Amino acid sequence: MMHRHGGWQLQPVFHVYQHRDHRDVLEAMISAFGCGRVRPKGPNSSVWTFAVDGLQNLEDAVVPFFERCPPVVKRCDFESFAVIVRSMRRKEHLSQVGFERLVRLAYGMNANGKQRARTIEQVLAGSSETAREAPAPG
Repeated sequence: MMHRHGGWQLQPVFHVYQHRDHRDVLEAMISAFGCGRVRPKGPNSSVWTFAVDGLQNLEDAVVPFFERCPPVVKRCDFESFAVIVRSMRRKEHLSQVGFERLVRLAYGMNANGKQRARTIEQVLAGSSETAREAPAPG
């Protein structure tokens, strides 16, 4: 069960995308990580995705792999992702302060969340009226 703050919940997922012609690369990742699933990105998409979710799978398989073989691209995003996963395994997201800290980390990832459907202000406004006044992580 996920703990909700103002109707929001954190659900970290690791994704790798490939054109359907390279689906075999994604299928091989299931063997390499020992977990995950491969499926089309959308009903009519030519893009397929390998995805790993579940905190235990992320902490036991994905995070250690990238600690052994650090990514060249998105290294800072990976470091934030690892902090989020481990913090959630320690249940830090269950407190309001912890939830807000992890949301801020998540929104700092992937070009500062430019592709997200909701702004960080919308998410944190539901969590706490003081969230908008909290300083951004430095």
